[in-house]
Amino acid sequence: MLSPDAIEDRIAQFKLDLTKYSTLNMARRHIIFGECATISADEYFDLRSRIAKLYSVHPNEVIAVGSGKLGFSISPRKRYRHFSNDSDLDVVIISEELFDRCWRELFRYENQGGYWEKAPKLKEYLFRGWIRPDMMPPDGNFDFGKRWWEFFNGLSASRDYSISRIRGAIYKNWSFLEAYQSVAVDQCSKHSAVEREK
Repeated sequence: MLSPDAIEDRIAQFKLDLTKYSTLNMARRHIIFGECATISADEYFDLRSRIAKLYSVHPNEVIAVGSGKLGFSISPRKRYRHFSNDSDLDVVIISEELFDRCWRELFRYENQGGYWEKAPKLKEYLFRGWIRPDMMPPDGNFDFGKRWWEFFNGLSASRDYSISRIRGAIYKNWSFLEAYQSVAVDQCSKHSAVEREK
C-alpha cells in the first residue's frame, strides 16, 4: 500500500489535472487507464486475469475503480480520504454479454415471484448501465448472485492479494462506465473551482 505522503502526491496531481483536462479525460486518465495504486503491478495483472478467465472476458475488460484504484476517494462524502485497510478494492467487469446474462436472470427471478427489498435500488443502477451485486437478491435461490459472492469472497479470503476485501460489479459497456465515473470527477472539479475562488 502507498505511504500517506505518496497518496498526498497523487491527490495533488489529481487536483492539478482537474484544471487541465476535461471530465471525461480525467476519468480516463486517472480511473480507466493506468496502474492500481493499492496493489502491485503483478497482483493487479493476476487479479484481472483471474476474474477475466472465470467470466470469459478479456483482461482489459476488468479494471479497478474507486479509492482502490486511485489511492484516495473522490466520492462527495469521502472526498480525498486515503484508502485504508478497512477499504474495499472495487473491480468492475465491462461486458455486455455478462451484463445481459445477469439482467435476464434477475428478470426471470422477479417474474417468477422472487422478491427482495433492494430491487428498486438495483433497478436505479440498472438504468445507469451497471449492476451492483450487493443489490441483488440475497436468496440462495438466485444462482448468479450466489456464485458471484462465493467467487469474490473467495478472492478476499485467499490472501493472494495485499487487500483484504475485493468487491466486483458489472457495467454494460465502456460508455456507461465512463459516464458514471465522470459524475464524481465533475463534482471534484466543481468543488475545486469553488475552493480556488475563496
